[in-house]
Amino acid sequence: MNIMNFSEANCNNCYKCVRTCRVKAIKIEDDQAHIISDQCIVCGHCFTSCPQNARNIHSDLDYVKEIIKNGEKVNVSIAPSFRGFYEKSNGFIWGLKKLGFNLIEETAVGADVTSRLYENYISTTDQGIYITTCCPSVVLLIEKYYPMLIQYLMPFTSPMVSHGYLLKKDHPMEKTVFLGPCISKKCESVSEKHKGSIDAVLTFDEVSEWLMEEGIDFQGKESCDVDRFGSKFGSSYPVVGGILEGIRESIEDKGLTQLRIDGLDECMELFDELSKGIITGTCVEVSVCKQSCLGGPGGSNASSTTFSRVQTLKKYLNENNKKAKDNDHTCGINFNDSFHNKYFEEKMPSEEEITEILATLEKYTKEDELNCGGCGYDTCRKKAVSIYKGMSHKEMCIHYMKKCADKVSNEIFENSPNAILILNNEYKIIESNMAFSRYFGISPKEAKETSIDKFISKEKLDKVFFQGENIIWEKESFLNKALYMRMSIISMKPREGILILLTDITKDELRKEEIRILKEKTFEITQTVITKQMRIAQEIASLLGETTGESKVAFNKLKEVFNKEENL
Repeated sequence: MNIMNFSEANCNNCYKCVRTCRVKAIKIEDDQAHIISDQCIVCGHCFTSCPQNARNIHSDLDYVKEIIKNGEKVNVSIAPSFRGFYEKSNGFIWGLKKLGFNLIEETAVGADVTSRLYENYISTTDQGIYITTCCPSVVLLIEKYYPMLIQYLMPFTSPMVSHGYLLKKDHPMEKTVFLGPCISKKCESVSEKHKGSIDAVLTFDEVSEWLMEEGIDFQGKESCDVDRFGSKFGSSYPVVGGILEGIRESIEDKGLTQLRIDGLDECMELFDELSKGIITGTCVEVSVCKQSCLGGPGGSNASSTTFSRVQTLKKYLNENNKKAKDNDHTCGINFNDSFHNKYFEEKMPSEEEITEILATLEKYTKEDELNCGGCGYDTCRKKAVSIYKGMSHKEMCIHYMKKCADKVSNEIFENSPNAILILNNEYKIIESNMAFSRYFGISPKEAKETSIDKFISKEKLDKVFFQGENIIWEKESFLNKALYMRMSIISMKPREGILILLTDITKDELRKEEIRILKEKTFEITQTVITKQMRIAQEIASLLGETTGESKVAFNKLKEVFNKEENL
């Protein structure tokens, strides 16, 4: 079962999860983070570090709600760390009862079983190194990355699984739910070898949200306590050193030193030393979370800080010394566990291949390898190896992308057909490109520190610089109207400088002038033609008038002739 992965909708390529993951089980592909389950130890630290809350964690919440709704009895094994996560811890138990849970017992009951098993094992064996197996992420870390240390894992089930078996023995027809701050417990519960122990796992965050949805306010409710609690030693398991304190006598009788390790970096550092034989004769309590279970990622929203949880739990332990009931019903239960080599061989690049990959990142010498860790990998060489494995890509390197961006910017700046100027706050040129030199006949070297007000009015510059009113594509003439340009004057952040862009429109302006002159000439020619036509029309009219008069005279004379003929 895939316990967790990242939400595609929220992943925003910040690579913070890669930086957080110490085993580098996160692959960036198609601008999306993916968890590689074969390499993951399910610590959940990548999720708590994600600023986009791109969580996609398997949840049993709907299943638990459904079985409670159907009237089934559901018992809870609650991690003793709840006393640290919830200052009003008895009120929280009251709230769980209101949700419909049946029996609620502390997982410390199972922790007491684990302590006895550890004590007996240390007393009857002689292996030199003993490693606790309460943290499932520690077990996965050793199985996948330090298989040579499997022989030192004390071969017993965790308190959760042990308590689950106890609850199932007493209540075989009822469901059992583990409640705690640990995401890796979800993975442990679905393991085939632990089948039948735990039916579902919920985190404090999930249950806290459920209580809010139901409108159950448990603050101030002090009347309810767990139905069964463990010893003070069992209840101390979530505190760093709590496991070893419960088996201290056996450790001392064996002449072993005690090491209390919390945090994944510290675990890996210790396991490196154990693998090399640097440390021997020790009993090691290990947890991948800082401050052990009180730093669990499944309770990040339940209370304020990890250290406040430590203080709250220790205060409870100091003020309460309840006597736990004897676990006289453990007979017939097999609490033994086994661990297996899950190490995966990966093909590693040769030195030549690493060098070639580094060259694609423009890292040709040791000095080029900045080892900044921005991509999520501690060194540039590790980054190159991750590219070789297909776990990342070169675009994740901030410095490589900056160089690419600088190259593009430089190409645009130098080869742009537009004149580009950058001015300081005294209106002096600090950068200019070749286009400006071509247009104005001044080299970049000569232009540097030259005041721009010999080309552009100070009034316009002041308007942009002091009032923040950018000028965009305003037409301006230069060099006694031999050069016409569209000009933009842009403020570079408040009072930091000015960017000027000049686009040549001289040809367009000259063409406009040619067209204007052509229009004027055409108008003059047209006017001349019209005037001539009017004169000709007048001359024609005059001629027509004369001929008409002559015709009339001739007609009158002809009329007189007809009249005379009629009188004859």
